[in-house]
Amino acid sequence: MNILLDELPETIQIGTQEVPVNYGYRAFILIEICLFDSHRSDEQKVLDALNIFYKERIPDDYMEAISGLRWFYQCGKSYDGGGKGRSGSKSKRCYCFEQDAALIYSAFLTQYHIDLNDTPNLALHWWKFRAMFEALDENLKLSKVMYYRIVNTNGMGKNEKKYIKEMKALYALNSGAVETVDSKLKLEKRNQEMKNYVRRRVLEAAQNS
Repeated sequence: MNILLDELPETIQIGTQEVPVNYGYRAFILIEICLFDSHRSDEQKVLDALNIFYKERIPDDYMEAISGLRWFYQCGKSYDGGGKGRSGSKSKRCYCFEQDAALIYSAFLTQYHIDLNDTPNLALHWWKFRAMFEALDENLKLSKVMYYRIVNTNGMGKNEKKYIKEMKALYALNSGAVETVDSKLKLEKRNQEMKNYVRRRVLEAAQNS
């Protein structure tokens, strides 16, 4: 899908049905916050994320429901092959919508003249928000903070390494989590598949006994 040419989706295909979804940028900010909430179990995190994403109810096919959320989160693309974007599945986590809220707000206001506090959820599609987020200027403070968090200091001089180390400590993510949203959703899907496999084997054993 081409963001320049195609109408952005407001539903996804689950089986034979078109399922309406919450496509706004604030919905996905909440989804990320849920998935990194250390006070919730892994299963509860994903369940809460699905409840935010699916407007009416979560589809009966739980595996497809997770796949649909992953696909939409990735803006219709797959990063399994080693994506290096700020939010790609192979990237280290370098931002937090809670911890960096003021920096993100300021970055959008400075570069795009968009006041996110005054922008309703459905007025800004998640795919548009993410495209703009990925294109934020490297001179903005947010971009510098994200750089400090993930930069490899191999090959740097002694003084530069010392400075980067100080910046890493100053701007470290409070949660300490470095995995990304996509990796969390993939893990939950894999765990659910294993549970389903074990359940099938137990039923087969019971039928054959």
